[in-house]
Amino acid sequence: MTQKTFYNGYALLIGVGADLPVTVKDATALRDVLVNPNCAAYPQGQVELLTEKTANRQGIIDAFNRLIERVNQNPNATVIVYFSGHGVQLKSTNEYFLVPYGYDGRQRVDTAISGLEFTQKIEAIKSRKLVVLLDCCHAGGIPGLKDIDEVFIKSPVPPTLLEALDIGTGRVVVASSLEDEKSYYNSRYSYFTECLLEALQGKASVEKDGYARILDILIYLFNQVPVRSPGEQHPFVKKMLDLGENFPLCYYAGGSKFIPGELPNSEQDITPTVLTTGQRQRLQQKLEEIVKPNYNLQSQKVARLSKAKSCIPKNTMPLVFFQLEQELIEEEAVLAQLKSELEEIEQALQ
Repeated sequence: MTQKTFYNGYALLIGVGADLPVTVKDATALRDVLVNPNCAAYPQGQVELLTEKTANRQGIIDAFNRLIERVNQNPNATVIVYFSGHGVQLKSTNEYFLVPYGYDGRQRVDTAISGLEFTQKIEAIKSRKLVVLLDCCHAGGIPGLKDIDEVFIKSPVPPTLLEALDIGTGRVVVASSLEDEKSYYNSRYSYFTECLLEALQGKASVEKDGYARILDILIYLFNQVPVRSPGEQHPFVKKMLDLGENFPLCYYAGGSKFIPGELPNSEQDITPTVLTTGQRQRLQQKLEEIVKPNYNLQSQKVARLSKAKSCIPKNTMPLVFFQLEQELIEEEAVLAQLKSELEEIEQALQ
C-alpha cells in the first residue's frame, strides 16, 4: 500500500496533569495515534502536544495563537482541539473556566483560562471542519484551592462556546460527560479517550473507506462510553445540523480501506470487475427493491427529525433537545451508509 498523509489535519492536544496524571496519558496517546503514518497520518509538525508544565495558561494561549495562524492559511483544514483536565463553574457566579497546570485560586485571572477566552480562540479558527473535545473530570480535587472560600461545580462545556456555535457552521463540540456526571478513567486512560482512540483507529468505521468520519466517531462514543464506565457517564455533543456530510476527521489505517486485524469480506468489500448477467440482474434488483427505497425512507426520517429538533426550545427543554440530537446523529450515519451502498452498486452497474 502506498503510504498516505492527511495533509489538511491540524491538532492542539492538552493534558494538564497535576492531580490528574491520566490526562497526560490521554493527550499523549492521542498525539501518538494522530501522527502515526499507519493510523491517522497527520503531519507531525501540525500536531502540538502540551502536558504538565507546558500546559500552563500562557503555554495554552501561545499554542492557540500558533494553531490559528497555521490553520487560517489553509481553507481545507480539519482541526482537532482536545483538552483533558478540569472544566468548572463558580457556583456563586456561574463563571466558567478551564484549569491549566499551575492554577492558583488566589490569582485566577492570571492562571486560569476563562470560558470567554477559550471561546474567542475557537472562534478565531476559521476552519469549517473543527472538532473540540473536552474530557473534563469532576470538580473535586482541583489543585490550588486551599484556603479559598469558593464552591465549584463541574461543567462540561463553556456556555459561551455553545452560544457562539449557534451561529457557526461545520463545527462540533463533544464533552466526555453530562453536567451532573463524572468522567471516569481506568489505569491507562479515561474511558472517553480510550473509546476515542479506538474510533480514530477504525473501530467506528461504517463505510470502511480508509477514513475515520465524525458521525461514526460520535455514535461509537455514545454507544461505548456508557457501557464501559463504572458510573453514569454519557457524552454530550453540540452539533450543527449541516454536519450531516459526515466529514473525515483523519485516516484510520494510513489510508488503507481495511481495519488492521480484519480481513475483507469477499461478498461485501470486493466488487468483481466484470459482472455476469446473473450478478448484474441481482444487483439491479437489490438497488431498485431494497437500497433506493430504504435510502428514500431514511432521508425522510432524517428530515423529520431535523425539523422536530429545530422546533424544540433547547433552553427550556434541554433533555428532549439532547435526545433528538443524539437520535439525529445516529440516523444521519445510517443515511450515509445507505448512500455509500447506493453509489457502490450504481458504480458496479456502469
